[in-house]
Amino acid sequence: MNFFSRTRSRVSIIKTSGLLGLLAVGLLVSLQAQSSDSTQQPSRPEVHKKTYIVQFTDKPLIAYDGTVHGFAATRPPSNRKIDLNSSAVKQYAAFLRQQKNAALTAVGGAQTLHNYEVAFNGVAAKMSAKQAEQLRNRKDVLGVWEDQLLKPQTNSTYQYLGLDHFPGPWLLGATGEDVVIGIIDSGVYPEHPSLEDTRTPKRGHIGRPMLYDAVPESFVGEGCEFGNTAFNPDDQPFDCNNKLVKAQAFSEGFLAVNTLADYEFLSARDADGHGTHTATTAAGNYGVEGTANGDSTGTLSGVAPRARVAVYKVCWDAPDPDDSGCFSSDSMAAIDQAVADGVDVINYSVGGASTQFTGPDDIAFLFAADAGVFVATSAGNAGPGSETIGTPSGVPWITSVAASEDNQSFGTGIAIDSPTELAGIFEGLEGSGPVQLADSGAISSVIVNAEPLDACTPLTNTESMAGSIALVVRGGCAFSDKYNQAAAAGASAIVVYNDGTAPDRIDPITMSAPDTTIPGIMIRYPDGAALAGAAAPSGTLSPEIQVPRNNRIAGFSSRGANAGAPDIIKPDIAAPGVGIIAGISPVGSGEIYGALSGTSMASPHIAGVMALLKQAHPDWTPAMARSAMMTSARQNLRKSFGDDRADPFDFGAGMVQPANAFFPGLVYDAGFYDYLAFLCGAELQTSIVPAGDCTYLEANGFSTDSSDLNLPSIGIAELVGSQTITRRVTSVEKGVRWYWAEVDAPEGVQVQVTPRILRLREGETATYQVTFTATDEAALGEWAFGALSWSQGFRKVRSPIAVRPVPIATAASVTASGTDGNLAIPLTFGYAGAYSATMNGIAEGIPSTGAVEDGLDDLIFFEVPEGTRFSRFALFDEDVGAGDGSDDLDLQVLGPAAAGWPLVGSSGTPSSAEQVDMQNPEPGLYAVFVVDYASAPGPTPYTLFNFNLQGDSGNTALDGPAAASVGDAGTLHVEWMGLSDDSRALGIISHHNDTGVIGTTEVSISTR
Repeated sequence: MNFFSRTRSRVSIIKTSGLLGLLAVGLLVSLQAQSSDSTQQPSRPEVHKKTYIVQFTDKPLIAYDGTVHGFAATRPPSNRKIDLNSSAVKQYAAFLRQQKNAALTAVGGAQTLHNYEVAFNGVAAKMSAKQAEQLRNRKDVLGVWEDQLLKPQTNSTYQYLGLDHFPGPWLLGATGEDVVIGIIDSGVYPEHPSLEDTRTPKRGHIGRPMLYDAVPESFVGEGCEFGNTAFNPDDQPFDCNNKLVKAQAFSEGFLAVNTLADYEFLSARDADGHGTHTATTAAGNYGVEGTANGDSTGTLSGVAPRARVAVYKVCWDAPDPDDSGCFSSDSMAAIDQAVADGVDVINYSVGGASTQFTGPDDIAFLFAADAGVFVATSAGNAGPGSETIGTPSGVPWITSVAASEDNQSFGTGIAIDSPTELAGIFEGLEGSGPVQLADSGAISSVIVNAEPLDACTPLTNTESMAGSIALVVRGGCAFSDKYNQAAAAGASAIVVYNDGTAPDRIDPITMSAPDTTIPGIMIRYPDGAALAGAAAPSGTLSPEIQVPRNNRIAGFSSRGANAGAPDIIKPDIAAPGVGIIAGISPVGSGEIYGALSGTSMASPHIAGVMALLKQAHPDWTPAMARSAMMTSARQNLRKSFGDDRADPFDFGAGMVQPANAFFPGLVYDAGFYDYLAFLCGAELQTSIVPAGDCTYLEANGFSTDSSDLNLPSIGIAELVGSQTITRRVTSVEKGVRWYWAEVDAPEGVQVQVTPRILRLREGETATYQVTFTATDEAALGEWAFGALSWSQGFRKVRSPIAVRPVPIATAASVTASGTDGNLAIPLTFGYAGAYSATMNGIAEGIPSTGAVEDGLDDLIFFEVPEGTRFSRFALFDEDVGAGDGSDDLDLQVLGPAAAGWPLVGSSGTPSSAEQVDMQNPEPGLYAVFVVDYASAPGPTPYTLFNFNLQGDSGNTALDGPAAASVGDAGTLHVEWMGLSDDSRALGIISHHNDTGVIGTTEVSISTR
């Protein structure tokens, strides 16, 4: 597709040389010659309606405190459910609807799909991008998000968790009695035996079937949406019972853009099986005997067998599996309804890759937590790579769950016989994705070197490769190419080893490449090189080699660090999530029990434990319950492969121990204002917390440093020299108790706790400080782990620690104005040694002015010269339209011409603040499209800049310290001169120590 043959685009040429002018004119002639060939013309971004979620400034029902004149407060007292039938709630709800309708009318109207008012004040509506932009700029609107498609994150484990033996919760009478768990997922198979209302024991009488009492009065939801036979004849009617207390479907967001698979139900009935599995894992009846594939599953039970289940279907199957999933707009409606219905716990085994905490579901769960609703969510299935935690699992007010393997989990390994120095087992060849060992057919005992060894082209030794294991070196092409070349040559499995240039992995890692058909493993360079160099490398691979995988973190489980908030350790806790046998939907297979794996399966274990804690401690907040689970967890787990111990980025605080969580001794509590202060420090107040509220919170003693958020874990992403954090604990143990601090210090970091001894009565709260100081032995830029425990005899209230000592703390970017001037950039050092700074730039941008007509894009050409180290194409809100950010122009950059105009990058923020950057770009001609995404009617003027940095431009001077000491502060003075009027300039400062660059600061200067 030729990106330049855009219909009705205006073409501008930035001339920097005669040759460039000839090139551009030649390209323009080519474009005009191609304009009649419709197959060469890419479609311009169409103006069509999409679904957007809009949040309004007024508080939702569960948070409204009476600040609007004429309307009484609707926020319920602590640990009380909202009364939706009260006159105050009805009047304020009518006010909210009136305000929202007025706003939508003001922008030309929109088709409302969902109205949110309980845990989130907003709507989901279909509208144009221009209407969304108009709403975004209204004072009564906090945020506007385009709807996103999220994905479900895919024997009973009650004995493994110790629920049924002393001192397990069940024997103490905690079985989830009268607690309602809301399952937001793919629906439910309502006829499932695990959800009958006559099956499970009451108040600890294990093994004695008893009827359920009436639905708790605190739950006001009702109705079971089954029996839509007009859509699917197999959708039989079903009435709710005292176990399955509600089932409701939310499909408006999904159906606005997709169609349903022919086997799907347009009701709350589950066609996928995911929702039934999570529901029965959390709250399935005790003592159910199941079968799968003709074999007995043994006795099955949910974690909270007496809890009630309310189902909210938001995940749907489409004809194309890539289109299947759960739209945020539908999930928001379900969250809102679940809180309104009065659920006690929510399980949300759904998530996405975003690392921003400003999404609508993030905000809704914040208000839900404030209303006392416990929320468990899956950490994600993007592991084992680091920083794979997304949202909502990354937010600090809900509990994020990692997946571990239990004592019923076994893996298959490759056993090496020759060379003898490698004799042993490499685990992991069973596969981590859809390709499993069982799919690979007969495998011989021989490992054969691929020819060529990188397997980037068809293998030439197919005769010896047939049925064998291909040994391949990393690099040169994609993993999927290597897999497919080996498979095409007849290999049944593949071993990839590092190429000696990439950092070596200590542990073997199970590989799973897209669109491949054989399983594989990746091993270290020394091991692979030894195999490749052996005269006759050989080994054995057999399904008979069963490696116990008990107490390991599953390879797919998402890991920290938490890219959205690096000071917040995620996941929070781990639970079994591999091969979990529970209920499923009979659609497709005819089976109603099955084994599924995923953090989706781990999360409902924690939701079930939350239900047990809610029954035993109805006065606990969600934060207290999470704290009890985390501080009492065990840590004797290993990473997915090898013998290394798992760390907090693998499993948070560790493996949940339900019995211990009932008697935690101390708990860390956090409330609504604590979380708002965290958001202020994370600079998210513009979308969630008004700036004035941040000032109020700081004035009243709430720390906005995210390291100070009162969590049962301690994280510092940038430890520069020394830092002191604060925590507070509350005693939940009867009588007077003494606790003393014990520290397992992170390597290279000194830890001091003040005070070291606490004496607390039940209900009393104490505050303590922890000071972390990096030493000369600290590995700068690397995370180090440890723990802080408050010990009382055999009980230890343990918090994981993750700190990352860094060499320098300084501003990532600074702005200034004037043709001449100076800046003072503060520095704080975390090392001892030499310091210096260099400047790339300051370079003035090449401007191009224009005006985008409605329905048109502008095409502009720039030449990036030889020697450019960094290039940027940028728009600024001040230089577009009215200059107030109300217009939304986007950028697309292609080039260079000599390479066939590949797409370099694009930028599409909600305003016109756009930039596309290139490090060490290829010199040549580049094309930039200025795209009118949503601007005011009529021509929208703009100025586009291209900055090309080629080292020190000679118009700047830097003056800073020559040496650094740990904890010392300094100042780097920057002076510039001789910039042109009415211009913009860019420079990048590199901060150096003896080993190289340790940080950068971007300097932007405007003379406009």
